Amino acid sequence: MSFTYTTLTQSIDEYTQNTNWGSTNDQTDTIIGQAEERINHAVQIANYNTKTATGDISDHGSSIAMAGSGPGVAVSNVTSPIGPIYMKIRAGETSSPTTTNAWQYLLLKDYNFLQEYAPITDDTTDGTPKYYAFYNDPGNDGLATFSFGPSASEKFEYEILYFFKPSSIIVDTSGTWLSTHGTNALLYACLVEAYTFLKGEQDLMQLYDTKYKEALQTLIMTEQGNYRTSFRDRQRAA
Repeated sequence: MSFTYTTLTQSIDEYTQNTNWGSTNDQTDTIIGQAEERINHAVQIANYNTKTATGDISDHGSSIAMAGSGPGVAVSNVTSPIGPIYMKIRAGETSSPTTTNAWQYLLLKDYNFLQEYAPITDDTTDGTPKYYAFYNDPGNDGLATFSFGPSASEKFEYEILYFFKPSSIIVDTSGTWLSTHGTNALLYACLVEAYTFLKGEQDLMQLYDTKYKEALQTLIMTEQGNYRTSFRDRQRAA
């Protein structure tokens, strides 16, 4: 079973025995959006809200800024990073990579640490990047930025795996990964939010909350196994 936007809203109506969601009947979207956000904050899913970015670090380079603006995620670019998983580099460009060079994983640090570790970004202190930091650059419209130190002494190929905010079923009305593979978690999260809106009976609220937590735990356990397998595959490919 999977949900489309239409079948999900119908299920919410039928479970709650309610079709009146505010004066303009638009609170259903708020309920669904809050439910998706609840799940997104509770579990990070390798096949659902992670993406990979690749490219080249230029000679003397010290940072990589991702497309999009705002606090990590722009309306125009929902795949903009909101948090890092890893960053790795190797000598050689993406256009002509030196595949005999092994990948080197950088260590995630606070940006202030980088400022102390490598405060000067010129060719006198260049080297192989060892540490990186992730932040939204307030001086560049909140652009999602990966800064590293020391600055690069040559061109390096890079690969970054990061979390992003996945698309909502409110937008992709035919269905999303979550509405297909996490149907129980999505449905019961919506019911918890719906009964909160309706100020519904506490026993039903507790029942749906318990059902949501059970479905969420199943989703977490399943995806943790998938993520470990996926990550091992990436390491072997390196």
